[in-house]
Amino acid sequence: MSKRTLVPAAALLLAVTGLLVPGAAHAADARPAATAESRSAVVVAGEKLRLGHGYAMTLTREERCVGSADGHICKSVTDGNQPPGTVSLQSFGEAHGTLYSPLYIGPGRAARMTVTGAGQTLEAQVVTLAGRPGYATGYVWGAAGELDEPTVTVYDAAGRVLARY
Repeated sequence: MSKRTLVPAAALLLAVTGLLVPGAAHAADARPAATAESRSAVVVAGEKLRLGHGYAMTLTREERCVGSADGHICKSVTDGNQPPGTVSLQSFGEAHGTLYSPLYIGPGRAARMTVTGAGQTLEAQVVTLAGRPGYATGYVWGAAGELDEPTVTVYDAAGRVLARY
């Protein structure tokens, strides 16, 4: 399988808890594989997925980590701090854009995630682990400056809403 770097057309914004933890290293290329489980999801196996602008994401059975060489945020998907059937959002603002990263925890299989605010809707690239990890995440770059009161919506492959924040 060839290596791919995923960089959406929009600027990258990441939102988990809003905290930045110093010390993240540069990411290696990920080897995502498309599956029939979700039409639009990129499936990873724990490797670092490059998000563009020096940001990367790593998924494990216990946590999702996103960040850059300046720091990263890891959010547990098993500690119960985010209830099942909900979505949260982390964001990182940079001069070139804002990285948004929704995190859905629940039994449904996320196929699409959107971040909406200020009259625009950004389509996030959905990322998950193989199998049924109990969560899915995503990322999308938006223009510099945060969206006012963003709304995040997670859909399954049939277009049903799994969660909204």
